[in-house]
Amino acid sequence: MSEELKAQVLIVGAGPVGLTLAMDLAQRGVEVLVAEIRHRGEPPNVKCNHVSARSMEIFRRLGVAAALRDSGLPADYPNDVAYRTTTTGAELSRIPIPARRDRYTATGGPDTWWPTPEPPHRINQIYLEPVLFAHAEATPGLRIRNRTRIDDFTQDDEGVWAHGVDLDDGHALCIRCDYLIGCDGGRSMVRKKIGAQLQGTDVVGRVQSTYFRAPALLGLLKHAPAWATFALNPRRCGNVYAIDGRETWLLHNYLQADETDFEAVDRDWAIREILGVDADFKYEIISKEDWIGRRLVADRFRDRRVFICGDASHLWIPMAGYGMNAGIADAMNL
Repeated sequence: MSEELKAQVLIVGAGPVGLTLAMDLAQRGVEVLVAEIRHRGEPPNVKCNHVSARSMEIFRRLGVAAALRDSGLPADYPNDVAYRTTTTGAELSRIPIPARRDRYTATGGPDTWWPTPEPPHRINQIYLEPVLFAHAEATPGLRIRNRTRIDDFTQDDEGVWAHGVDLDDGHALCIRCDYLIGCDGGRSMVRKKIGAQLQGTDVVGRVQSTYFRAPALLGLLKHAPAWATFALNPRRCGNVYAIDGRETWLLHNYLQADETDFEAVDRDWAIREILGVDADFKYEIISKEDWIGRRLVADRFRDRRVFICGDASHLWIPMAGYGMNAGIADAMNL
């Protein structure tokens, strides 16, 4: 059995970039279909942690900034960046950043007095994406098909034929659209299909990331909590990000230049060294990922009626939010 669908624009991928692009187009009267391989409500990876002021301005225009501002860390949780010997050790320095409760009114620190109606917002992607999805789903003219994989496409002078499959029942899909936009991530099928090549620095660094639950960690801190804590010591350096402000955390263990084998680095040892805790400290790993930081940009973003945005077009080490926020900028510029 084969199903045929139509849309003015087909977007492949319902991450933050794809959803933002879809909402913008739909609010301009464009009929949009978004194809996403994940189940509806399936959480994303714990990756993006920061939404820039420019992205928040875009979300304000799309009508979703207030809902995003009310999500993420508790309203009074400090958004500070702290530098310590370990997460629980001596504090060396701190950059004060207002909690979201005070974001619009604070004037006394280095991250205040933003000349914008929407200052930056600290929120992990696991909280951000569901808010965007719900807002997109309620937008007239915008359809989202979960469990839909796009495998191929062809172009002619009038439009694009996209071919895929419904992952739940296996039936084939054929979608006719005026334009197709690949927001399908670093392994983008769309990028490969248009012949775009990533160019730049293939390895900037290697990182072991661990998303874990540790309700006791807050009570072990010798200083006020922070959104991000950089551990700096001669044994093991890394970052720890507060995810829910209570018991869940994301830890990045930065491997040394000569540590090219992820498995050769003891994850538990590195976590304990970065946190500054002993063997009796208990934590539960929720998920983990080993990844390579890259600095790559595609040599082309377009082939006639087909475009790429976000990680499909550039891969950047996840520092300062330049991955997702740059992708959202791609979408708005397109």
